[in-house]
Amino acid sequence: MRTVHLGMVVCILAAVMTQTCCAQKSAKVRVLYTGEPYPGVTPYVFMKAEPLIQATPVVASRDYMEFIIPVEEIKRAVRLYMPRNYDSLVQGYDAIIISDSNVGSFTDRHLQWFRDSVKDGGLGLVMVGGHETFGTLGSYTDWGTTPVGEVLPVDTILGAISSGRVTITEPDHEFIKSVPLKDDLPFFRLYSCNIVKPREGAQVLAKDTLQSGTYAGWKNPFFSTWDPGEGRAFAFTGDWQYGWGVEFIRWEYAPDFAINLMLYLARRPLPQDLNMVHTLRARMMTLSYRTLILSSLMDFVERFGANPSKISSAVGKAGEAAQRVSDLYMEERFDEALDATDEALRLMDEADGVADRVKADALFWIYISEWFIVTGAFLVCGVITWTLMIRRRLYKEVGMTQFRTG
Repeated sequence: MRTVHLGMVVCILAAVMTQTCCAQKSAKVRVLYTGEPYPGVTPYVFMKAEPLIQATPVVASRDYMEFIIPVEEIKRAVRLYMPRNYDSLVQGYDAIIISDSNVGSFTDRHLQWFRDSVKDGGLGLVMVGGHETFGTLGSYTDWGTTPVGEVLPVDTILGAISSGRVTITEPDHEFIKSVPLKDDLPFFRLYSCNIVKPREGAQVLAKDTLQSGTYAGWKNPFFSTWDPGEGRAFAFTGDWQYGWGVEFIRWEYAPDFAINLMLYLARRPLPQDLNMVHTLRARMMTLSYRTLILSSLMDFVERFGANPSKISSAVGKAGEAAQRVSDLYMEERFDEALDATDEALRLMDEADGVADRVKADALFWIYISEWFIVTGAFLVCGVITWTLMIRRRLYKEVGMTQFRTG
């Protein structure tokens, strides 16, 4: 009996360990994205379509958003969506993005939490350029003088910004190898950046050789990283969205860069087969976009009184196939996931066909209704015109008219 019981216990423990390992492998990287997650095309858009990433947006860029969201609304958004306390930050997230975020959008407590979460809490943190991060353009508080500056792999210089040519200095670094970063990329020829100094102990992965101004010839740290405590920090002194990074965000591998950076910060394994994973991510993003379009189409036809159930059923089948792709991807079964995208895209094509037919039926009756309305109005106007101008039944006949003078 003892042998049987022991065997059962071993089996149960093995099953639990297997489930735990699988859960850890498939767990999402929870990202707190502060700065300018939207509107427009930003890395946040890529992260929303990525099964491995769960991103929470917090608008904190004042210059980028001031024409859309007033400063008071930005502060209100920070109050609503930032974690309520330090424990909530550490337990609820794996990585923090400070992308063109304004220091003034956060409280002193927030800045201390960011620092402590990297030093003691094991979180990853990346600061990305734009003129509101690092030393800023000089019109805002220097991030280097805040608690966050203590965990950055670079020392900031207030108000120092320039541009130059980027070269990769550590091509064998695990993150650099995970994306096709090469010196001959078009947008590397002239890239604006915040001017900083490398810290002792930090690893500079790429440099931007500045071409003009006071710092001409300075090899500015462009990508740099270090582990300042339990967590990991990364500095990207350029920008990765429209503005300084307009060419970067259009790069085919920009989604892979952003997603792999989150995996690197969270100390997760980076994909080994870049081409396969890149293709798979592109297809999953296509599925995500097409699902959104079909959902919008369902709302459209429903407003015109059509029955969207056929579209809903077709989209449901495609959604189940897309979920299978996502599940396989999370389990790192990339070969099977890539094959599964073929079926998901086929079902999405069928859903598109159903949606087109439903939309055509809905618009057909709209055209018929409009035809009857226009034709009826034409006939009524024709009858009135014929009655008044041709038959002249409403006119009284006059026998004689004369012109009087005086």
